[in-house]
Amino acid sequence: MENNNVKTVSSEHPQLRILIIGYNEFSQLVGSIVPDYFHQATFKIVDSIVGNTVEIKQHISDFSPDVVVSAGSNARYLQSALSIPVVAMQITEWDIFAAIEKASKVSRNIHLVSFAAASCTAAFASTHFGISITEHIYLTPDQAREHFHIASRTRDVAVVGASLVCGLANSKGIPSFLIYSESSCRKTLQDAIEMAQQRRLQTKDSALVDWLRTKSQTPIIMVDESDNALTLNNAAKEHLNLSANAEVDLDALIHPCGGKRESDGECVINGEEWWFHLDTLSNQHSSQFVYQLYRKKLKKAAPTPNLSPRHELVYRSKEIQGVLQQVSAFSNSPSNVLLFGESGTGKELVARQIHQKGPYAHGKFVALNCSAIPSELFEGELFGYQDGAYTGSKRGGRKGLIEEAENGALFLDEISELALDQQAKLLRFLQERSYRPLGGNQEREVDLKLIAASNRSLSDMVASGEFREDLYYRLNVFNISIPPLRARPADILHIAKHKLHQLVSRYRLNETPDTLLEHIQQPFMSHDWPGNIRELENVLERIVAYLHTVNDIQRLQPALPQIAPELCGSRQAYSADKGTIKTKEEELILEALTRWQGDKRKAAQDLGISQTTLWRRLKTMNHNNN
Repeated sequence: MENNNVKTVSSEHPQLRILIIGYNEFSQLVGSIVPDYFHQATFKIVDSIVGNTVEIKQHISDFSPDVVVSAGSNARYLQSALSIPVVAMQITEWDIFAAIEKASKVSRNIHLVSFAAASCTAAFASTHFGISITEHIYLTPDQAREHFHIASRTRDVAVVGASLVCGLANSKGIPSFLIYSESSCRKTLQDAIEMAQQRRLQTKDSALVDWLRTKSQTPIIMVDESDNALTLNNAAKEHLNLSANAEVDLDALIHPCGGKRESDGECVINGEEWWFHLDTLSNQHSSQFVYQLYRKKLKKAAPTPNLSPRHELVYRSKEIQGVLQQVSAFSNSPSNVLLFGESGTGKELVARQIHQKGPYAHGKFVALNCSAIPSELFEGELFGYQDGAYTGSKRGGRKGLIEEAENGALFLDEISELALDQQAKLLRFLQERSYRPLGGNQEREVDLKLIAASNRSLSDMVASGEFREDLYYRLNVFNISIPPLRARPADILHIAKHKLHQLVSRYRLNETPDTLLEHIQQPFMSHDWPGNIRELENVLERIVAYLHTVNDIQRLQPALPQIAPELCGSRQAYSADKGTIKTKEEELILEALTRWQGDKRKAAQDLGISQTTLWRRLKTMNHNNN
């Protein structure tokens, strides 16, 4: 076995790994093309004629490729010897014709050495170019060598073939022409990338299915339409005390209400009470029903959940220390809490602190942005609906956010944006602490912690008639005001450093957060941050993305006016620019509505935005014009 060289070429963010095995001219041709695909994969090129798999398996062990690319007899041998996919170079008749055409310019006597099958192009090319073509077929490298030995005994000969044959010809000083073309190489690489992507997806799918079957602690039962075929995961066998081939009476689970399959319900299995949730998997031929089960009574209390890093409240200032003292005082009460703060000050993070530190910490934290949901969908989103509640409703009904937040916290962000009819529906729930799903006929009581937030003064809105006074007093049992970033300068660099640690890691910068802070400290401390923490994070990401591109921190200061114009120059000029953009946006919306005679669906399609986004823009425009 010949092994002349091993080359590794890599992309900066490899998604796929492709091992290329070839010889000499083939390796050189592929090596000249792979840089065009660095954004999609990492490539390793092994320059070798495969005689056995010992060395190849070592490369596979070291490199862990998704697929292997090879050609000719190498590819056939590897396809039979390896368990991972092998993509073979496909030679077209045009490739053969083009190689013969090149060879005809140096010799009238050409030997074509082809792998596996004869070419229908050879006879045509012989007549077309007026030359003599002798074709040889081989299946192994040794056969290729034998055919070359025969061809080399002919005077004034040129050889057309794969890289092994061309390499032998070059060693004898015989003109040779590679049968592979650049276009065929590109097609082969594209096929390999697609196959690698499919294999990655299959591997992930297999891992997920294996985890659900063997590792998941949630019991899962799957049955067919006739309730005959029963499939259990390990958790079902263990926690339900069932066996895969047991004949079990699951009527209470599968048909809880007179033969109708419910999407959610209760059941008893082996004397233990469970909640269940049903999903239906359908294809053209049949349906499978998958039940996930959850114990109604836990054997022991779950530990208090910790906040994830992205929900961590980062601070150093005395102002936020004061906010957290209020959080500690108000979180243990079941009463509502109203948060006030400018946009981007971290109201949701404070709400999560209230949830975590109180008696509702074991329940879910459920958030709803009140400005993002149209009036006609609000009631169904909050209270849920039953099967058939209205045309287009989800089969089996849907749980509302209040039910999801039971024994936990419901966070209503931007509550100032609720329409008056929405406010009335919310007020009734707060007064009664019960609700009725759409299409339902029974009231359901619920226990939860309600936290609301606004970036507008609700008391001012009450005075102007935009917000119900009775709802305001229901919400404002406890209130916490979160100061803007400009009022707590001690937090600016502290938050920036925390965020930079994440961004530097994500963008793989060579600079440290401390080094970056030295270059941006002065403009950051001078800026008044009208967008607060959200603006701070956006500016930092722009800066880090720029350094990721130029990889030179000395170029940051001169480029800062272009990267973050809000940090430089006049605030009035920056605000004026934003006002111009906003005015133009409003003009485009009004033009689209006029063009479509008020049809919001068609206007949204014309503008390239969703109907919800259009609805929010119109709501903002109406508010600003009042």
